[in-house]
Amino acid sequence: MVGAFSGPFSLPFLVNFLMIVLHIVKEVLNTREISECTAGITIFAPMSSKEQKFTASRVRSSYISVVISMTLVLYVLGLLGTLVLSANDLSRAVRENFTFTLVLEEAIEEAELKTLLKTQQLAPYAKSAVLVTKKEAAASLEAALGEDFVEFLGYNPLSNTIDVNLRSEMVASGDLDALKRKMMEEEYVKDVLYDRDLVTLVNENIEKISYVLFGASLVLLIVALALIHSSIRLTIYSKRFLLKTMQLVGATSTFIRRPYLINALFLGVIAALLSMVLLAATGYGSTVYFPGLVELFSQEVLVLVGLSLLGIGLIVPGVSTAIAIRRYLKLRTNELYF
Repeated sequence: MVGAFSGPFSLPFLVNFLMIVLHIVKEVLNTREISECTAGITIFAPMSSKEQKFTASRVRSSYISVVISMTLVLYVLGLLGTLVLSANDLSRAVRENFTFTLVLEEAIEEAELKTLLKTQQLAPYAKSAVLVTKKEAAASLEAALGEDFVEFLGYNPLSNTIDVNLRSEMVASGDLDALKRKMMEEEYVKDVLYDRDLVTLVNENIEKISYVLFGASLVLLIVALALIHSSIRLTIYSKRFLLKTMQLVGATSTFIRRPYLINALFLGVIAALLSMVLLAATGYGSTVYFPGLVELFSQEVLVLVGLSLLGIGLIVPGVSTAIAIRRYLKLRTNELYF
């Protein structure tokens, strides 16, 4: 496998990592001690075995729904973040695919041909230069047409050419007509071909696309923070009476808040890890079927996005939990019903 997925991000690694994360989630959520009193105090009214199972099942379901919602939100955010961080690489890759075709005269000798090719390969504006002989060009055209036009015509009307892929900054400058005139000054070059309209179209729109992606990322980031905050707040809302009961029997705010913060941080980390696995799997699948997207899912970008998702998964649930608990502890008992 090439690109970002040839090393630590190989398919077996992704599968094993996902299995480990799911196993950890299963073990934690299946713990029979998970209950509404995660703070370490016991519920004062004794519960039957059936009630305990029902309570554990309800809490487990709420945790699973929070993890799933946060995972999906972080995954979409990570996907868009990957696009934004890779925008420069993508624009460079697109621009470096533009080709200047130098059409050569028939009178050129092999020695001059090699010299001209070397000159183009070493030129400051060229990323690469490849010689396409008239025989190779005829074979390609014959394969495209499905007919042997050389045999039909009795001769090969094509010319030797040199395909020059330009550097990204040269294409971005837009001064390609001057470059064409410079190439035309080379001996044995009778014409220079390139798609001027396509270059203009790309240069005009590629910057706009970058701004759109950046704006969409900011909007999605705000939406993601709001959704994660709402999910955590709803979870705490369902426990508001327990929080108040603990406060009324003398538990300190720190004692009440600590286990919920730990749970929120744990769920945030699990959601971040799952979203990272989904993102890496998306990159792996994309590069398998579309090798040109290797630039998009580079290893450096994936690591940076993964660390960002982990930070969001830690900070946002923790802050949301602390804010929600603080709010409900400040309310009077009768206000909890509204």
